[in-house]
Amino acid sequence: MTVGKALGLLVAAVLLIAGGALALTGMGYLGGGGTSTAWSVIGAALAGFGVALVISIFKGPGR
Repeated sequence: MTVGKALGLLVAAVLLIAGGALALTGMGYLGGGGTSTAWSVIGAALAGFGVALVISIFKGPGR
């Protein structure tokens, strides 16, 4: 595994964890500011970007 792939996977993991935490906080499952539609949407988008990054790292260009 190259350094670029490892760094990309690290960024993807951070996006997935942060996005999941924001989404769950926005839905009221984690403690904090209660329910907020905006935080739920932002968290889901961040987690989605993390998943897309993992897919693009393993699929690679031209496949």
